Amino acid sequence: MALRIGILGIGFMGKHHFETYAKMKGAVVKGICDIDHKKRTGDWSGIAGNIGGAGKRTDLSGIAVYAHAHDLVCDPDLDVIDITSPTYMHARFAIMALKAGKHVICEKPMARNSREAAAMIAAARKAHRRLFVAHCIRYWPSYVVARNIIRSGKYGPVVSACFRRFSTLPTWSWTNWLLDDAKSGGAALDLHVHDADFILYCFGRPRSVTARAAGLVPGRPDHVVASYDYGRGRLVMAEGGWEYAPRYAFNMSFTIAMKRATLVMAPDLSLTLLPVSGGAKPVKVPAGDGYSHELADFTACIRGNRASKVVTPESALASVKLIEAEVSSARTGKPVRVRL
Repeated sequence: MALRIGILGIGFMGKHHFETYAKMKGAVVKGICDIDHKKRTGDWSGIAGNIGGAGKRTDLSGIAVYAHAHDLVCDPDLDVIDITSPTYMHARFAIMALKAGKHVICEKPMARNSREAAAMIAAARKAHRRLFVAHCIRYWPSYVVARNIIRSGKYGPVVSACFRRFSTLPTWSWTNWLLDDAKSGGAALDLHVHDADFILYCFGRPRSVTARAAGLVPGRPDHVVASYDYGRGRLVMAEGGWEYAPRYAFNMSFTIAMKRATLVMAPDLSLTLLPVSGGAKPVKVPAGDGYSHELADFTACIRGNRASKVVTPESALASVKLIEAEVSSARTGKPVRVRL
């Protein structure tokens, strides 16, 4: 029997999740919730974001439609609540759904702060329900292949790694919440967290982090540059920003130098290996995207009553804590010890 999914929040990510479930086996969307009446009628033409196409008219036949979160999470015909609401609502809605006996899939970042993220974990344990956080980069094929290459040790240890992620200013969000630092955490927590999380996934906890930030509005981290201390002989950095003009094209890339080869991901997500000896070699990357692979994993885990081997709630909490350390470093101008 297919898992019955309720999506809470129909915006940029809610649309992506809805479209992904429509292509999957073993899961079906049976309910949605959004405060916007227009979206509840199936008119998603106003939805936009930094990747993917624009929204369109969506057929909601056979899907229960709600205006209030409480009504969705209490629907007895739903097994899973997929939370794609604004970040500052994640903890409240996740805890509500867990208390109602539902499994929860929650978009990244896990919560607005580490205290709220820890409360989500405690609620899941108390309810004996599964909690998953959608850190899609851990599932994105090019990144998966890169991590496998790093961990294989075939080309020696990593000497340096630099991850980059740039976007136009996100002016498309509901009530412009993304540009309210108190609600989104700015580019540091919403955008740059992708690479910070992947760095933890690849290399583990750094000793400390040193970060600098700038913004179009004083005090708002619209652009972050961070350096992670993994000891002498290894340099790991990440840079992310969303202060660019409206016509700027979103892109993400990385360059990883190992002792015997350099691995490069171009903005088109293609991978190239450059051995110290010999010519450049294109690296084969599996099909699909991070959204399809993560939701397939999460739904399989729920059906099998097991935790994900790729991302645990505790690791998602660690990523929030790492961003908090970066923001603290950017504010003080000093390295901050990382405690996860």
